[in-house]
Amino acid sequence: MALQRQKTIFLITIFAVPVVHWLVFWLYVNFNMILLAFKMPDGVTWTLNNFAIFWDSLTYAGGEINIALRNTLIYFANNLLILAVSVFIAYFLYRKIALYRTFRIIFYLPAIISGVVMAAVYKEVIKPWGIFGKIMEWLNHPLPETGLLGNKNTATLTIVVYCFWTGFSSNVLLVGGAMTRIPIEILESAKIEGIGPMRELGNMILPLIWPTISTVLIFTMTGIFNSTGPLLLFTNGNYETTTISYWIFQQVYNPSGSSAGQYGIVSCTGLCFTLVGVPLILFVKWLIEKIPAVEY
Repeated sequence: MALQRQKTIFLITIFAVPVVHWLVFWLYVNFNMILLAFKMPDGVTWTLNNFAIFWDSLTYAGGEINIALRNTLIYFANNLLILAVSVFIAYFLYRKIALYRTFRIIFYLPAIISGVVMAAVYKEVIKPWGIFGKIMEWLNHPLPETGLLGNKNTATLTIVVYCFWTGFSSNVLLVGGAMTRIPIEILESAKIEGIGPMRELGNMILPLIWPTISTVLIFTMTGIFNSTGPLLLFTNGNYETTTISYWIFQQVYNPSGSSAGQYGIVSCTGLCFTLVGVPLILFVKWLIEKIPAVEY
């Protein structure tokens, strides 16, 4: 009996920490966030005013949430494009094209070098007096004096290009790793049958690595409303470059006016996008799982 009691105490002690952690830092935080969405800034008075403010800012063309949502969807589309291009890059590296080792280093460099350093180099290159500015001047299309990051018409696109340039490393690594697990006999049989590279990729390799691609795609979908870029390193959210994630960060970390006056609208925004995002993610997951996985 004493031994059994000791085991019970031990198990309770072991599981108490994660359970308390979940109760405090997940359940309480999220439940409190839902309540804040229905409260005035004083945290006491109940109201639906936060939803009215959210809707006005979302539907007004110049509203902060409207701009943030537009930019967020642009970054999300960029993430999907990166995943698609990563499949082709991983395939050509897998097929060991000429200088494939050099290209492998080039695509992995952004994951090795500090993001602060990469951003600093990129900003120097795209300045009006930088390398890109000199090239555009030579082509008789000089950059504006404010630079690409100082113009609301070009700032977001400029950061998206940076994210595209530096976003291949992890996807190429995951997809390339899935390709290396394909039995070589399958590809040799395709070569004997005279199948070209594109048919080999589309009809053979993609079905074989679909579990990996579908997993990455689902994870990408879960971040549909969290998609963003390194705005702190480039514009601090100015020039209409803010995203939903960065807008929430600004409101909580350094809100204009009172430091406690923005939690209600932030909670309301998070709640509304969650209500839209969860069914959308589950629907996409259901569609992806309809595609059968090939076992080998």
